[in-house]
Amino acid sequence: MTARAPKFIQQGINEYVKAMQYASDLVHGQPTLFQLGSPAASSASALQSAIAANSVANTDAALAVTFVSDAFYGRTLIYTPSANPGNSNVVTVFGADWLGQPMTESFTGASGSTAVVYGKKAFFRVFKSRVVTPASNAITYSIGTGTMLGLPYKGDLAYAQENNIQVPIYKRDTLFEFAIAGADVIAGTAVAMQTPFPGFLKNVFGAGTTLGAAQTNALTASLGGVAITGASAVITNNVATLVTSAPTTPGYNANNRFAAGALVVLSLAANGSSTKGDMIGCTLTPTSFQLPDLTDPATVITGDPRGTYDPFTAPNGNPVAVALVGDNMINASNNGGLMGIQHYFNSTGA
Repeated sequence: MTARAPKFIQQGINEYVKAMQYASDLVHGQPTLFQLGSPAASSASALQSAIAANSVANTDAALAVTFVSDAFYGRTLIYTPSANPGNSNVVTVFGADWLGQPMTESFTGASGSTAVVYGKKAFFRVFKSRVVTPASNAITYSIGTGTMLGLPYKGDLAYAQENNIQVPIYKRDTLFEFAIAGADVIAGTAVAMQTPFPGFLKNVFGAGTTLGAAQTNALTASLGGVAITGASAVITNNVATLVTSAPTTPGYNANNRFAAGALVVLSLAANGSSTKGDMIGCTLTPTSFQLPDLTDPATVITGDPRGTYDPFTAPNGNPVAVALVGDNMINASNNGGLMGIQHYFNSTGA
């Protein structure tokens, strides 16, 4: 088993190797088990809290003490506004990955929303945050720790261990479909499902048939009793056409992310007329393993260049390990390798 202590890498030393082809702690072509640490539970204000979001543009808020991740290869961050920002405000976080490679990531709060914004990059150290585009309302923000954990190298995951128990890795979208009887289409109904992995709701969909009355049913989705914004579709009962609708804020963000075992409910409103049955469903996208982001060059909002692991059991101090198969391939620009594309860094925060 492989374990590292990146906290002993001298701060300010960048050990990133462009197009790296070999690592002594990695068995090439086979899964190598890496310990990711025993990270504590996600905390919305683990790094900073009550920072003015409506301060002058490009105002820095330094951490009193540099944040050092409790996960060996870093963990993602979350941004939480205290209230409606009134505009699309932008806060950028400055830090470094487990190699000491400088990195920046931007978090954009949407006007009218108080939703948490989930980061994609695994930070090992964080030095400060910066208000790049101030909020128009007098609100504050907090920077905390997410649940996704960083990985040592670019590659693929074969399996994982959580609290010393092996768990599977879900990597593909999963569709849930339900046949709704005609009587329930008339009266309205709801079906519930338990999510088998951590991830997000990608879309909802439904279809009628060429039979029945020309009526429509409104399909909506909720997560944990809260409606998922934008995840709604109107099904025309006598038209055999698949209707699909995605959340307004797509991906692992806002109120459409879930932990393993969460409850998703699809609701079909009544139409009050005679008709045939409908088909309804949704697509769930797992985040157990987020593939390395191969975007070259990386940007302030791209994903992690080595990928991340989202545990089935939310971090709670239990040990987490993954079996990684390294990928040392490079792109046409001779970039990539085992350490992935170089992290984006911009001193202005843009």
